[in-house]
Amino acid sequence: MALLEVKNVSRSFGGVQAVSDVSFEVNEGEIVGLIGPNGAGKTTVMNLISGLIKNDTGEIRFQGERITGLKPHTIARKGIARTFQIVKPFQGMTVRENVMMGALFRSDIKGLKGSAIKPIVDEALRLLELDSRADSPVEELNLAQRKHLELARAMAMGPKLLLLDEVMAGLNLREIERLMELVKKLNARGVTILVIEHVMKAVMGLSNRVLVMHHGSLIAQGPPEVISQDPKVIEAYLGKRRHKGLLKEAR
Repeated sequence: MALLEVKNVSRSFGGVQAVSDVSFEVNEGEIVGLIGPNGAGKTTVMNLISGLIKNDTGEIRFQGERITGLKPHTIARKGIARTFQIVKPFQGMTVRENVMMGALFRSDIKGLKGSAIKPIVDEALRLLELDSRADSPVEELNLAQRKHLELARAMAMGPKLLLLDEVMAGLNLREIERLMELVKKLNARGVTILVIEHVMKAVMGLSNRVLVMHHGSLIAQGPPEVISQDPKVIEAYLGKRRHKGLLKEAR
């Protein structure tokens, strides 16, 4: 069943077509990778889904409901949470307080008292392995821990769909592998995930399906093992001349 439907969506900025007639679905329970060279339109698509910007044409549906044009906080309360490329925790606050900010966007927050929010925050901290740092100032966290914090804050929102924008960027191999395991754990708890990633080890290792964008258009989609061998995808990343050279070498 399609949890998210993106239908014929386009968006331009000052005459530059950032996203052009893009359509895809994300089914409940999937991890779907969204890849492409820099400037392909990936983050623009994620911004459209989360309501940070509005599309020029097309529509976006979540759980069958049209969410096109809704405010970001309204979309968040419907069950869509996201992380950002640049990690920006709330300065001057503890790790726990940062995660509590995510809980404020839960759809059921009106029925929750302060005492009921604590176990939600505690669970998010435990899931992302930050429980031992809960009362630490956020400034004391290293980059990997801040990435975990982004995910913990998103999970405190109680999302059905989690949008991850380059969450592995800047991490070393050991940190990437640990974060991959945590993302799999979140998915096993019933959270559907759409992930933008340049770390191919991560996106190919996590994804059930991979979507590929280039120059604002969706050029391929399929299982990771098929996408990794697709000539259009290789050409988009390496360029036509280099791709032909590789094919020649392989013969």
